[in-house]
Order: sequence, then C-alpha cells, then structure tokens
Amino acid sequence: MKKLFVIVFMLAATVTLATAQQGQRGQGQFGGTAEERGKQMDDRLAALITGLTADQKERLKVVNLEIARQQDVVRQNNEGNMEALRTATTRLEETRETRYRAILTAAQLKQYSDDRAQRQQQRGGQGGGGGQRN
Repeated sequence: MKKLFVIVFMLAATVTLATAQQGQRGQGQFGGTAEERGKQMDDRLAALITGLTADQKERLKVVNLEIARQQDVVRQNNEGNMEALRTATTRLEETRETRYRAILTAAQLKQYSDDRAQRQQQRGGQGGGGGQRN
C-alpha cells in the first residue's frame, strides 16, 4: 500500500512540475513569453536591417514588446475562434507595419518589406498574422 501511495505521489508531483514549467514558459507553441518573442523580433530586425541607430533599435524594441503583449491578449480573448483570431492578428500586424514606417528610413523599410514579402511567398502567400517562421 505504501508503494502504491509513493507511486501515485511521484506521478502527481511529476505532472505538477511539468504543468508549472509550461506556465513559466509562457505561450509555449507561440515562441515563449511576450518578452522572449519581442527580443526574437528585435534580433531578427537587427540582423536584417542595415544601419539601425541606437534610437531606432530602442523604438523598435518598444513596438515589438507591445505587439507581443497584445498578441497574448488576442490569443486569450479569441481562443477557439480562428476567424476572430486571424482578424485580430492581422490588425496587430498592420499596426506593427504602421509603427515601423514611423521609425525606419525608406531604405530600411524596403529591406524589411522585401524580407516580409519573401517570407510570405515561402509560406504560400499567406497574409499577416502567420507569426514568425524561419
């Protein structure tokens, strides 16, 4: 009987720990926490766009973090409703694009837009809201 109790206890502890680790990870399948996803986007832009100033990097960092946090809210509010999720995510991507236009020079914006078009083509022409896929 004691062995059975110990086995059940260990199983419950394992499940609890696994669940807690998933909760700490954030969005899991969506690439981590908002902060992690924002940082991933910052890093991608820094590698992609030449000539970013420190001020531009900081402003982009703010935009990317805000959008990542809004994505979390959108996902929570539209769980199970793919059409609403797609619409809201597309709106967030349009917001990101608008804010980028206010930060980047024309040449930098072209680098970003060209990369985005190429990534969409690789995904089969899907519109915004597809997330980050490399």
